[in-house]
Amino acid sequence: MTKADGTAERTRAVILEAAARVLGRRSDASMADIADDAGVGRATLYRHFPTRDSLLQGAQQAGIAEMTEGIEAANLGDLTVERAIARLISVFMRTGAKYAAFINQDHDHGDDDVDKQRVLQPVRDVIDRGVREGVLRADPPTDVLFEMFSALIERALWLTVAGTTTPEAATDAVVDLFLDGARRVGPGPVEA
Repeated sequence: MTKADGTAERTRAVILEAAARVLGRRSDASMADIADDAGVGRATLYRHFPTRDSLLQGAQQAGIAEMTEGIEAANLGDLTVERAIARLISVFMRTGAKYAAFINQDHDHGDDDVDKQRVLQPVRDVIDRGVREGVLRADPPTDVLFEMFSALIERALWLTVAGTTTPEAATDAVVDLFLDGARRVGPGPVEA
């Protein structure tokens, strides 16, 4: 990577950070507002992101990439199901609060489904493992557990973004609500 490439990447990252901050507070913020917050000129902003849609797509991809890195660093397979769930929630709360304005936006871009699966599949894997090991209930289908988990995360993110709670308090609440509501009643693992 040349020095110019490195500078361009840092500028792009600064713009994406500013977009996350500004659009997280005001979804109708202008490109000029984002450029001002990033400390770059509008021409620089438009050189990196020629349209608002390209900026939104870039921020969404940055959020998904950061989540993916956090999930990979969590080493979920080395943890108990309970710890893996807590670690996932922590990653989602920390990264999701930053990129909440973008993560669930629907864009018609080819790689979005692949990128989202890199975030969602580890969640499904932990839930499946939890049911197999008898830590989580088996009476609702795993798809239902996944959707309930996702809904708790989404609501907690919006409460965090609104300033109603902190990411740490939201993480603790989601861990308690999900595990206490999803924990299997009765002894031992479920026979397959």
